[in-house]
Amino acid sequence: MNIPITLISSLGVALCGNISKKYYTNRKSIGLSGNFVFNAVACLVSTVILLCWGGFGISSPFTIALGVAFGAVTSLQGISVLSALQIGPMSYTSVIISFSTLVSALSGVVFFGEALGWAQIVGMVLMLISFVLAVKSDSNEKKANLKWIFLCLIAFSATGGIGVMQKVHQSSQHRGELNAFLIVAFASSAVFCTILALLLKRRNNKSAEEGNAPKSKQLWMMVAVMLINGACIAVNNKFNLYLSGVMDSAVFFPIVNGGGLVLTTLAAVIIFKEKLLVKQWIGVVVGIASVIFLCNPFA
Repeated sequence: MNIPITLISSLGVALCGNISKKYYTNRKSIGLSGNFVFNAVACLVSTVILLCWGGFGISSPFTIALGVAFGAVTSLQGISVLSALQIGPMSYTSVIISFSTLVSALSGVVFFGEALGWAQIVGMVLMLISFVLAVKSDSNEKKANLKWIFLCLIAFSATGGIGVMQKVHQSSQHRGELNAFLIVAFASSAVFCTILALLLKRRNNKSAEEGNAPKSKQLWMMVAVMLINGACIAVNNKFNLYLSGVMDSAVFFPIVNGGGLVLTTLAAVIIFKEKLLVKQWIGVVVGIASVIFLCNPFA
């Protein structure tokens, strides 16, 4: 693969995936069960694409077990992201979730004997500043704002857990089974989300949520968005795994994380016409800088 083209393509499909999620969550009538359905379909599509693009091969019990656990955390991450996007801005949501780089950095220090660089310490300070700037001071909006931040923190923790489990797998003797690991993870996530969606559907069978069911044209549009999102997830994972092996970490991670955040912020402003307070825009800029520092490009 051509590295620059693959890198640009990775950023493009990641942006497309974020846009598809925001487009889906813009329908306020979609409840929690709808989010589970979205995640289930997207993960199923990702599973099929990865099966066709590399196959399953022989996998160990370790890979399968860790893949199932990975799938459970992926489900939590997917649902919390969708729920956060329903009530909060796409730009700032993406910034907070990207702070998950901190979890990966700290896990490296605690479990893998890695050193914590000065840049990462600066990144932590900037991250805290960005969090403070995220909260609106208007008491009428504060409650909803705190709920959004809580959902972002869940997504942040789950995304960090995903990174740690990937590192655990790739640090083991079974690292060659990565495609099988991802397939098991996405397939498990699809199963988990389908079961939870059915349980919620049964519980809310006669609720107002069902009464707001989308019309046929809207339904097909939403299905198309789910399919696009699933394809973006699969391609993005495949491209990033390749790039992480052929590019220096000090170059790859700042570009993927920082560049991706800049593109997502531009999309939020241009496509979804997001309007933030001045201090929140400052928080977005500080957050992007924080993510770049957390990636430790100066190591």
